[in-house]
Amino acid sequence: MQNSGNNVLFVTNEDEIVNQLSDQLILLRNIDCILIRLYTDACDCIDIDRPQSIIISCSDRKEEADCLETIKLMKRHTIVPIILVLREYNEDFIKEANKAGISDCVTVEHGHSEILMRTIWSLQKNEMRETHKKNMRLLEQLKIIDEKTGFYTLKQNKRVLENEIGYLTENHLDAVLMGIAPNRNSEIKISKERLDETIKKNVRGSDIVVMFNETTYFLILTNTNLSGAMIVWSRITKTLGEEGIICGCITDVEQKPLEQLQTLIINGLEVSLTAPNNFIAINEDDDEHNEGRWLKATGDKSERNIKLFKQIFEKKLSTTIKPIFEFAKKSAKRKLPKIEFEIVEDKSSIKIVLTKEDKISTFVIEHPGSSYISVSFIHEGLDSPENKTTKMEFNEINETIIKELIDSFVAEYIRYVNK
Repeated sequence: MQNSGNNVLFVTNEDEIVNQLSDQLILLRNIDCILIRLYTDACDCIDIDRPQSIIISCSDRKEEADCLETIKLMKRHTIVPIILVLREYNEDFIKEANKAGISDCVTVEHGHSEILMRTIWSLQKNEMRETHKKNMRLLEQLKIIDEKTGFYTLKQNKRVLENEIGYLTENHLDAVLMGIAPNRNSEIKISKERLDETIKKNVRGSDIVVMFNETTYFLILTNTNLSGAMIVWSRITKTLGEEGIICGCITDVEQKPLEQLQTLIINGLEVSLTAPNNFIAINEDDDEHNEGRWLKATGDKSERNIKLFKQIFEKKLSTTIKPIFEFAKKSAKRKLPKIEFEIVEDKSSIKIVLTKEDKISTFVIEHPGSSYISVSFIHEGLDSPENKTTKMEFNEINETIIKELIDSFVAEYIRYVNK
């Protein structure tokens, strides 16, 4: 049947309830059509008439088995909402019907107007679903959403994050931002396909998953607190089976700007490499029952963040920066025997000091107590541009970058001493 309005399928084996409800349902728009079918004819009607809402009635307990089977069959043919109408409330049957696929339930005693309203809501829900489906198809065609996973891709990922975080902030909604990345220190390497599938299985339809970079996932878990987010993390790690193959970090969105959230998660993932269970939660309150590493705020949020960044820098210093400095010193003894090469270290900085006669230059990597690392070349007796200081994000400091900086610094020093 072709109809310019909505088709509402009313599935029932009882004539009496048809007489009771059809008068009320006719209060829908004039162009809407009520299709009344028996249980046995329901699926054929779905295939031919494509209803936008379905109502199925169950008159008594003897009919429950047939009703459940019909609901299951209809769900194989359509995803439109199904409303169950009962003569009397039956909690056990409602639970079974919910498992079978109903979207709503109402009893006759609630009154005809209630059933009408549930039908209208059902039509609105289906309309929203169709609109969402159309928008998703467009985003997939534009390569903004991955067709296989439903995750937001790298294309326009910053705009997506800004939009989602902005919406949560404007409406004062509870949410948690979770970062997930493969553990680069693990001997077991997980494929992107496997991690995609695992994350997809363990998040809700309302959660947002955005690829922050090629290997890092940002999950926006709405209507969730930190404890709820930790349950999601536990499900993900349990699904994977092996321990220590991914790292995780979570923090409350709680009116934070995206730039701050982004910095917290990326740097938190660095700390999680050596944290218990490779997981860290950044929280205002200390909770001894929570797993992972919890950072208690002893003052304002900036103080809590500085504590996190300090931990990250100290770890970077011992595991990445210092070993490369030591290697560079050994290499310099062979290649530059006339130049004194000294390493000076404290908790907040590490320096290479090159000396030949009265010409001294210093290369400094320092954490100034904020969300970045300061890198400086200082040639005594020279002005800019030779002397310079650069700010770098924590995740930018890796072996390749450090080696390049040392090579550049040594080359500048050789030019300096040869002037």
